[in-house]
Amino acid sequence: MQEDFVNRTEFNVLKDEVKSIKNEFAESSKILQHIDKKIDVINEKLVNIDKMEELKYSPMEKRIEALEENQKWLRRTTIGEIIGVVTAVIIYVIKIM
Repeated sequence: MQEDFVNRTEFNVLKDEVKSIKNEFAESSKILQHIDKKIDVINEKLVNIDKMEELKYSPMEKRIEALEENQKWLRRTTIGEIIGVVTAVIIYVIKIM
């Protein structure tokens, strides 16, 4: 029957172990909360970085599109001038003959 009961020293040892386990659990919980907060901060910074990159690239994309549009007009003007010069040369040659 003596094995059914725990003596006082064993109870105190178990009590101390439970306290230490509770303390470790509380510390682990605090550490996990800090980690969670830091992860949230990191996620927020990543989102902000994406937004910053988008803000950096959107004006550049607009400028590139404007330059491409200007190049189209430059090509059209050059081709028009070449056609005009060729037409003038053909007309001049026809008049001379």
